[in-house]
Amino acid sequence: MPDGPQETPYGEPLRVQPSKEPLKMLPVLFILCTITTLYLIYVCAHCLQMLQLSTPPNMVDNDRRSRGVVEISIFHVITFFLIVSYIRCVLVHPGEVPQADPWLYTSAGAAPNLPIQETKKSGERRHCKWCGKYKPDRCHHCRVCQTCILKMDHHCPWIYNCVGFYNYKYFFLLLFYTMLDLQFMLWTMPESMVRAIDENAPFLQMFFVLFGLTLAFFMGSLVTLFFGFHIWLTSLGLTTIEFCEKRLPKKNEGGGSGSCMECCENDSMFNLGLCGNLQATLGDNPLLWLLPFSGPSGDGLIYDVADMEPSLPREFEHARGVRRKTGSSKKLLQQAALRNYGTAGSAGSLFEPSGKRYHRQYHRVP
Repeated sequence: MPDGPQETPYGEPLRVQPSKEPLKMLPVLFILCTITTLYLIYVCAHCLQMLQLSTPPNMVDNDRRSRGVVEISIFHVITFFLIVSYIRCVLVHPGEVPQADPWLYTSAGAAPNLPIQETKKSGERRHCKWCGKYKPDRCHHCRVCQTCILKMDHHCPWIYNCVGFYNYKYFFLLLFYTMLDLQFMLWTMPESMVRAIDENAPFLQMFFVLFGLTLAFFMGSLVTLFFGFHIWLTSLGLTTIEFCEKRLPKKNEGGGSGSCMECCENDSMFNLGLCGNLQATLGDNPLLWLLPFSGPSGDGLIYDVADMEPSLPREFEHARGVRRKTGSSKKLLQQAALRNYGTAGSAGSLFEPSGKRYHRQYHRVP
């Protein structure tokens, strides 16, 4: 591998040079081999058979050939976007905290009044002891990449990269186009399988068609479920880490793990509504949402938040901090009332019909 830059744009050393971690490239090679295998199987064992290129002109089934032309065209368009999305997932840096004031933890010029929402339980700003920097909202330290990642979703070994602010859209589209490709194969290849059996085709042809269908079925099922999970997360304005943080406290407190419905009830401060969440993930222009060429606006350091009426403090994540702007659902209000039962002036005011317990307004943080 040729020598590349040894520092990030902020003057920091790269997480770890790829040449020092050859084994971590194996998942990427596996994905590339799988894409190549399925592509060759679909084109050679299905599309070329549908096109009947070696059949005499007077024996060509024109309807079958027309379907073959349509299918191979659609397949190549989807595969093109899949490849572009995968390349961008691998090559685009997810974003990191700048090596400059006011984010340096040891800097005298660090500003404690930045518009951030997440703090420690003590009220202090979150910071990273490994990077020596203050953490913006939704930022987490990745021990694999050895840096703090902006709006970190998770570290993905299949792309040899973290999924964060700048490349989450490409990861989302990668799942989308992979699902389309596999489902498209699954619904069009059975025709070739049935024809191969009826015509007693060569063993290798039957094997590759059956192998391609089996692989597309299992991988398509997994990717479809995983993509559905990320659609749900995006619709709620959550990342994978934030989803886990909302469920794990229930387990650690001895009450069992939380449920997905509790994530819906305990609304995230970054939930801007369905349209706002899609714009924050896929970009401001809806016409470019399905194209892997334009990311979200912003710098990943400051985020729009839903304005919630301050009521009762609510733990934002277990053993790390609470959020400054707080809201409360009916369930949490009832729990708080039970905890404060018997305290003068505590529980009664929670259920007064003032109409101001919870509502959302939308504004952009300056």
